[in-house]
Amino acid sequence: MRVTLKDIATKVGVSKVAVSMALRDSPRISQTLCETIKRVAGEMGYAPDPFLKRLAEYRHAGVTSKFQGVIAWLNHWDKPERLRGYQAFEQYWRGAKLASKQLGYRLEEFIWPADCPAKRAEQMLLDRHVLGLLIPPHGVMEVEWADFDWSKFSLMRFGMSVPIPDSNLVTSDHQRAVVMAMRKIHEYGYERIGLVLSEGHDRSMGGNYSGGFLWAQKLLKLHSPIPALMKNLQLTPKGVAEFKLALEKWMKQYKPDAILNSLIEVPAYLRELGYRIPQDIAVAGTSLNDIPLDAGIDQHSKAVGQIAAKMLIKQISLNERGEPTDPCRILVESRWRDGKTLPPRR
Repeated sequence: MRVTLKDIATKVGVSKVAVSMALRDSPRISQTLCETIKRVAGEMGYAPDPFLKRLAEYRHAGVTSKFQGVIAWLNHWDKPERLRGYQAFEQYWRGAKLASKQLGYRLEEFIWPADCPAKRAEQMLLDRHVLGLLIPPHGVMEVEWADFDWSKFSLMRFGMSVPIPDSNLVTSDHQRAVVMAMRKIHEYGYERIGLVLSEGHDRSMGGNYSGGFLWAQKLLKLHSPIPALMKNLQLTPKGVAEFKLALEKWMKQYKPDAILNSLIEVPAYLRELGYRIPQDIAVAGTSLNDIPLDAGIDQHSKAVGQIAAKMLIKQISLNERGEPTDPCRILVESRWRDGKTLPPRR
């Protein structure tokens, strides 16, 4: 286990700040105490965190760190151009690219064609001297990693749509975001609040959307709470017709006055069914990057990308590769954004 400044401070009986200053030869710490702290640090096996050291060097210099290596953005989509066609994922990319550059790394997109064997893709990454992999969201049914050897790279995933590799990951805190949005919609005077989402997407997210919705209904003590419309949308003539029919039936049966919606197509479908937004039904989005609504949840997608890249670079610095024994999940807070599609009623 890494020895920290706090460990040294406890051992010597001084503050963590004093230890930090002593290790930097600050004139504000006496020479005798400096020597004591350095001796204890050496005996305890203290070594500075290379990631934090590099970050501190960057901040103090005010310039980009010198080149450290290459990180790959792994794109194994069946149609690679679709990945960054989603604005949320494009923001992941931009945030990760910015953070990588600041810390001296070059982020490259690696397109892994469907017909390329796993071992070939693996060797191509090694030939490019790639140290770490950022794994953006993929459709569960369309990604196949085969016998790719993850142990040769440091890893970081975006979200939970891809269960393999079981690496550390960064994502928005979807459950808390839904509760936050429900609370805001209720504060704006809406009582019959519904949720429309893809059942498959919610399942891949561990039920965080539906779970947040149910908890918010209880927390807000909503009278006669409306069940979520959870239905997968197949973008075929038959699939679209079935979804519209289910949406129309749900609207007529439960008569929501506001909807929190996770599907790109729903605002257009509501208008096709004769509902005016927001005059007849107020609608907010679970993510405003891609859903054509101006009110709803801002998932801080660029920040998610920045955090993912920084954490991956820390793993590279510590030579942590492959699937960790105890994977961690980093959840980034979202925020509410006001808009005309869900105006206050009070």
